[in-house]
Amino acid sequence: MTWSAFLDHLNRTSLTAISLVGPLYDAEFTPAEPTVFIDGGSRFRPLQSDFPLISVGDGDSGSAVLDEILPSEKDYSDLAFVLRNLPAHVARLSLHGFSGGRLDHELANFGELHAFLLKRGNGQTHLFAGGRPSVVGFNSRLEMNIQGIFSLLVLEPAEVRLTGDCKYKLTEPYKIFPCSSHGISNSGFGRVLAETSNPAFIFLS
Repeated sequence: MTWSAFLDHLNRTSLTAISLVGPLYDAEFTPAEPTVFIDGGSRFRPLQSDFPLISVGDGDSGSAVLDEILPSEKDYSDLAFVLRNLPAHVARLSLHGFSGGRLDHELANFGELHAFLLKRGNGQTHLFAGGRPSVVGFNSRLEMNIQGIFSLLVLEPAEVRLTGDCKYKLTEPYKIFPCSSHGISNSGFGRVLAETSNPAFIFLS
């Protein structure tokens, strides 16, 4: 499948959710929705699937054959290429194999996810580590069950409200600045509602 054919499928079906598998993934992957295997993540692409699959990258983190080969000399990441070209109605992403590794690459990944969420008012990104969600990105509003320690961080100033079953609430909008310690080490014990004027990320322990 070509990249343009994959995008055409997303447009024809109006699918809003896809998975992305990155170069730091390290186990077998069974797709449950259309999936993009990014560069080294393509080594876990199954031979058969009920869902459209495509591999994209410049080949610098793996030797598997890629469907869409990107230039090796470029000023953006393979993940950025995928995120920037997804149709506007695709608003929910499950990401596997994008955490850990080089800190600068991981920070850049969060920057690209932030830019993705800025363009999607109800978007969500679920970053998985060890088979479970470790970071949930969202724009505007997120309600989820949280049991244990969590932190809320933003990459640009945002007005934040935090209510529900958590230890430290923000019942009135509170301005949080990028990577501020104000939102770290909270504790959840049930349904937590986070509302924000700009994209935010909840880190789960």
